[in-house]
Amino acid sequence: MNTSFAGQRRPVRSLAAGLALAAGLALSACGASGASSDASGSASSGAAKAAKAHLEKLSRPVPGAPDLGGPVDTSKVAGKTVFYVPIALKAGHFPFVQKNLEEALAKVGARLHTCDGQGNPSGFGACLGQAVQQRPAAVITDYIPYELASTAYEKLRSAGIPVLIAGAEQPRGVATSKAFAFGDPQTYGFDAVEGEADAVIADSDGKAHVLFLQLNASTAIQAQGRHALDYFTKACPRCVVTVKGVNLGIMSTIPSLVSSALVRDPGIGYVVPQTDTYLAAAVSGIQAAGKTRSVKVSSSGDVLASVQQVKSNPQLLAMAGTNPPYLAWTMADSVFRMLAGQAPPKAYPVLNRVFTKQNVDGLDLTAAAEAGGQWFGSTGYKQAFAGLWSAK
Repeated sequence: MNTSFAGQRRPVRSLAAGLALAAGLALSACGASGASSDASGSASSGAAKAAKAHLEKLSRPVPGAPDLGGPVDTSKVAGKTVFYVPIALKAGHFPFVQKNLEEALAKVGARLHTCDGQGNPSGFGACLGQAVQQRPAAVITDYIPYELASTAYEKLRSAGIPVLIAGAEQPRGVATSKAFAFGDPQTYGFDAVEGEADAVIADSDGKAHVLFLQLNASTAIQAQGRHALDYFTKACPRCVVTVKGVNLGIMSTIPSLVSSALVRDPGIGYVVPQTDTYLAAAVSGIQAAGKTRSVKVSSSGDVLASVQQVKSNPQLLAMAGTNPPYLAWTMADSVFRMLAGQAPPKAYPVLNRVFTKQNVDGLDLTAAAEAGGQWFGSTGYKQAFAGLWSAK
């Protein structure tokens, strides 16, 4: 497969709701197109078999609690308050993270105070400034890149308030400590984009022609998009990927972008929005191009509306989800370790799941099940974490 980026051609051989808000802060989008390479039919068959095997693994429910590390002393956390600042509280899975953070903190007698970042730097700064004034036991931010609130973050550090910057990469030159840490989202995000790619590779017998809607946003989001393309490169020698850069700033034009790409290149049979925030716009573009019956879709997301579409929309092959309740419990564990003078783990086990036509019928597609994380399988991690915290 050959893929070109912004006019520069390079050879290739095989590609998280908060993510969308971070994407909305991007300044520009870029486009690229690709052309097929010569590859044998046996390579295609091998790619499809490997993708099907990997997809089968990613589609299974979580069987039980993973190894979550050693115990931590939480005796001094009771009665304390932890601030939670999501990039935008009402978007994506952040409300479920909030709910589960409250549950996890309550296990050790701590309280949660939530401040909505409202999707913009002024909102981030206001929330973090409020934390400096109120001096909580710790602050958790969620998908708010350091670069977009560096001054506010450093004020928290100077005030001696432990900070966990979840869902964001550590920028070069920014020091960390036991009280100032990053929760790198790549272990979850990389797994998710592999799942959405596997669904396409398997369905196409390893020779898909894909329109990939890549997010131009934070460094973490960009890294996940690059990983998706690299995964296609390695896993699918006969796949052809056309890349279009997108962000929330151009959301209204995405249907026409998709429609134009499909009309210009009738060979495209799959559209892959990097996250489900762009799913509706992509489907609208497919409809406008008159390709509803011939073009299929795969994406990543973990909210009820997206998973329901796997069941109801014949175009949608798969939705690769990250377990929001589990993410909340890992955040709580990280903060408890920071408050106990420990460095939080660099990564926790991944409990993602890909939702497909084959497994979605057995799911309880209700708001209650969504909030509790039951779609992903066992919730035994809650009891496992509580045991590490000596909690009831």
